[in-house]
Amino acid sequence: MPNLRYASLVKLMCVSHALLACGGSNTGDDSSHAEDVQLDAKDLVEIQRLADRAVAAGIPGISVAMIRDGEATTITSGVSDRETGSPVSTGHRFRMGSVAKSFTAAMILQLVDEGQLKLDDTLEMWLPGLLPASAQVTIEQLLRQESGIFDFANDERHMAPYIAGHMDFQWQPAELAALSAAHPPTFEPGTQWAYSNTNFMLLGMIIEKIDLESLELAVQRRVGEPLRLSATTMEIDSDMTAPFMRGYLVGQGEPMDVTRISGSAVFGNGNLVSTPLDVARFFQALVAGDVVPKELLPQMLALDPGVPSEYAMGLFRFDDFFSCGTFIGHDGQTPGYDNIGYSALDGRRQVAVSVSSSTMDDKAGDAAAHQAFADVVEAAGCL
Repeated sequence: MPNLRYASLVKLMCVSHALLACGGSNTGDDSSHAEDVQLDAKDLVEIQRLADRAVAAGIPGISVAMIRDGEATTITSGVSDRETGSPVSTGHRFRMGSVAKSFTAAMILQLVDEGQLKLDDTLEMWLPGLLPASAQVTIEQLLRQESGIFDFANDERHMAPYIAGHMDFQWQPAELAALSAAHPPTFEPGTQWAYSNTNFMLLGMIIEKIDLESLELAVQRRVGEPLRLSATTMEIDSDMTAPFMRGYLVGQGEPMDVTRISGSAVFGNGNLVSTPLDVARFFQALVAGDVVPKELLPQMLALDPGVPSEYAMGLFRFDDFFSCGTFIGHDGQTPGYDNIGYSALDGRRQVAVSVSSSTMDDKAGDAAAHQAFADVVEAAGCL
């Protein structure tokens, strides 16, 4: 479950001081709704104030994207680089962390729709011998975090190269799987829920095996190009295409620049690089049935009645995360960055917020910064 409850002023609706793209298909019902979800000037002033407050609380830079009934608005505050003092623009890209899981899940369900795999296929069918103790785990159990597979991120060897300063150290997916295989399963598959990054790393491997191309190329072909998400990639090394935000580890004295931690460390589960606007557009398209086919979408968004959790397939589904209704989406913490991307279930509101700082316990900063981030998220989602 996310550990969140979670700037010049933009003009109305489709103008930003740096960059704004507007439009997109209507993601909910038609425009005859009695409720008006559009943002007005007063709302934008308040969201800008909260974004500025987050920066004042110690967050280097923040970028906010909101889509209301298909119209997009963006707000930024702070700097993209603490050394140069360059301001944040809405075109700056962030390491999005576990927001990647929703993209990976969507590609898996596209493969299901194409008849190339089934939700009840086992791990052994697609990656034979990789995790013998979890051979009978199904694709659906991976998607729902019900596999019981040990999370490689909890093995101290995972981050050791980066802690030692080797930011460009490259993990291979099979090596990450070996970290998990060194630990027994935490429960019998399908009986409990526990968050494990390994589940989505394995799904990324399966996508590559079926599509016969890299995960980075697969996400561009299957998601980025159809939705025109020009700023969205799945990086597997230390480099990012400019412009990008530098990310800082905070709470340990002077902020530490950790921008170049290799994306290979979070293959398939956390290596998405994008902008908040692209992320908001992804979730807009997802709830509209333009990413996962509409026949499979209800299954993706449904919770498992047999295993209590707030996790569907690659998505959290919350009735009370926001004050204004049920939302689906994902948060994403990775060293130097903290992010959220969510859509209202009715498709009328999407919000994505990214900041360029994180603590060792996956918060945006100290208590004040963390609360400021949470306040921005709530206001951007519900004002």
